[in-house]
Amino acid sequence: MEREDAKKLFGKLAASYPNWKVDRDIAQNWIEELETADSEHAWANAKEHIRSSRFAPSIAEIVRANPEIEAEREKERTRQHLREMEERERNAVDPPWIRQGIDRKVWFDNVLKEHRERKQQEKKA
Repeated sequence: MEREDAKKLFGKLAASYPNWKVDRDIAQNWIEELETADSEHAWANAKEHIRSSRFAPSIAEIVRANPEIEAEREKERTRQHLREMEERERNAVDPPWIRQGIDRKVWFDNVLKEHRERKQQEKKA
């Protein structure tokens, strides 16, 4: 999170809990910790905390991973993976036995037969 964003979030928390005794050192500590946090998680956690608790939060409650955001990110990673799989499938080349319209075993048998014939011809030459 950018420093200005961290200050803004801390200011929102301080304004939301007017009885919270905050001094310069506490503010500096919070801002330093918020700067290392994921902005989206921190803002979501702060909003949830403000709406659900009449007591000021701890730093840990704000900087932790937000389960709802993590779930959404995982859904998006899954969607992206599925899109990539579909794209690979569209661009995939059919195996030779399908292109030739024959059974896989028949194709492999033909390949082995051709290989054996080539070896025999090489021995004769």
